[in-house]
Amino acid sequence: MVLVDVVIVGAGVVGCSIALKLLETFPHVSVAVLERNESEFSEASRHNSGVVHSGVHQNPDFLKSKLARQGSTLLIEFCEREHVPHRKCGMVIAAARRDLAGLTSELKSLWLLYRNSRTQKIPIRLLSGKGIRKLEPRVRAALGIYLPEVWMVDQGELGRALRSAAEKGGARFFFGAEVKWITRRVSSYELETTQRKRYRARLVVNAAGVSSDAVSALAGFNGYKIFPYRGEYYEVVGPKKDLIRGTLVYPALPPKHPVKGIHLTKSMDGRLLVGPNAKPWKSTQDDFSVHTPPDEFLDGARRFLPSLTRDDLVWAYSGLRAKVNPGKGEDDFLVRFETPAFPMFVSLVGIESPGLTAGLALAEYVAEVIETKAHDSGFL
Repeated sequence: MVLVDVVIVGAGVVGCSIALKLLETFPHVSVAVLERNESEFSEASRHNSGVVHSGVHQNPDFLKSKLARQGSTLLIEFCEREHVPHRKCGMVIAAARRDLAGLTSELKSLWLLYRNSRTQKIPIRLLSGKGIRKLEPRVRAALGIYLPEVWMVDQGELGRALRSAAEKGGARFFFGAEVKWITRRVSSYELETTQRKRYRARLVVNAAGVSSDAVSALAGFNGYKIFPYRGEYYEVVGPKKDLIRGTLVYPALPPKHPVKGIHLTKSMDGRLLVGPNAKPWKSTQDDFSVHTPPDEFLDGARRFLPSLTRDDLVWAYSGLRAKVNPGKGEDDFLVRFETPAFPMFVSLVGIESPGLTAGLALAEYVAEVIETKAHDSGFL
């Protein structure tokens, strides 16, 4: 039996960030992080676009919007302090449809995004087609908006840095440790993993991503349902991989849309990526042997880079997202403190994009609430 003060389930960006922030808030507590995979950042936190978002796509009334804005600043500060590779790239959201009806719809979306950015005080500029070509000479588009405060980050290096910082604070990470059983005792929660190892803690934080609904249900907190969605990326290979200098190029979809659409991303290692798509997935485990044909990715990319052909694309990677209400518009992050006092269970459900951006801010939010409750219960 491993006796600790805190167990965190999941070693993605949220779990690692919460481990770090809790130890900064409570330097003397003991923290165990349980991860079903063999390393940190093995799922959604690594298999995404690597974009540090501005929050322009989010509903300004949602918690996720506030956390994205705060998290962007915190994440860049962390990267600079811990020497995590990152770069400022900016984002162009462009209207590029050739037909009148499609162009009209995209222009309306641009206006709504522009208004959304002004509401949230996010720096933004309107660009003509000529203005877009000054940033990205090969991109064909009629009109767009430019968000300068958008960054790229190396997800793998970020994961290693967050884990290292948490470990320096005293956190212990246990890998290959999928939680299979949780029960509440009088003053604690007891968890058992697939390794047949047991853990006991007064505070459990569920940051299990696509499995977060199942983990909360193990503790008796039902009512959550995650619908895994799979996003795939293709890579532009050969000489055309340099068609984009480095600015992110996104299609014009309205704010509050559940996805951001197939876009063009120059990754930290210099690859030109096209994606992701978004399709319902059958499991909480990905399967890298399953590849969607490149046609929809080619269609999305050729909207901006018409010279691309099918031969220019090769399948790159995929990742799963934890959606809670697919097909019903944008959803907020679900942050639930399931019990009013200790022993305490915290459910973090539906933490999808912009989860990478918001992770450190979400961790601060959770730590602040726990600190308030801790003063009243003697957890300190």
